[in-house]
Amino acid sequence: ITTNSRMTRHFRSSLGTPGQNVHEILGGVDTSVFFPDQPARQRVREELGYGPADFVVGLLGRFDRVKGQHELIQAVARLRAQGHEQVRLLLLGFDSATSEATVRGWVHEHGLEHVTRITGKRPDIAACLAALDLGVVASLWSETIARAALEIMACGVPLVATRVGVLPDLLDEQALVDPGDVSGLAQSIAAVLASEELRNSLRLSQAQRMAGLTGQDFLAQTLTVYEGL
Repeated sequence: ITTNSRMTRHFRSSLGTPGQNVHEILGGVDTSVFFPDQPARQRVREELGYGPADFVVGLLGRFDRVKGQHELIQAVARLRAQGHEQVRLLLLGFDSATSEATVRGWVHEHGLEHVTRITGKRPDIAACLAALDLGVVASLWSETIARAALEIMACGVPLVATRVGVLPDLLDEQALVDPGDVSGLAQSIAAVLASEELRNSLRLSQAQRMAGLTGQDFLAQTLTVYEGL
């Protein structure tokens, strides 16, 4: 049990779960699929029309209000209005509780059609993640597992995210913003865009975090809990 983690405290205090019944196992990633892949990065960036000077910000998640696509679209619009014309937006998602037509409407409303790509369902999500310069998890709530965050970090892509669910247990404070805070999200993205040192710092700290979060780690920890019951 990790007594200081946000999720453990939530189950103990908010849900009243007895401490001895709380076993925290963070999600794992298949690192044979999700890993830094330069050839895949080059292939997807060429396919989507990105040049070497483009700074591609991406969000992986079904189209659903909880995932924060609307907030990220607003943040990217603010950045471009501030003169960050190299910023591009890649939405790795598909119809769900929110339709793609609605998402495209938000993109149109903010004048981002020419810099936004929407993938729909694809079999090569790991390659698409490798094409990013920055991953964003902009969720407004939930994220008990935060699989997208884990996969982005496993691909060696720096990540910023909101303070929801398990994300504060995965990321350093410098990579976190409040949910729904469009201005804060834009500022965080701008900081990463402006500083290679910050990008490298996030990449390194997140790679270290992922070192113990492979699929095999997840399996071993899960078996240990079950075998101890």
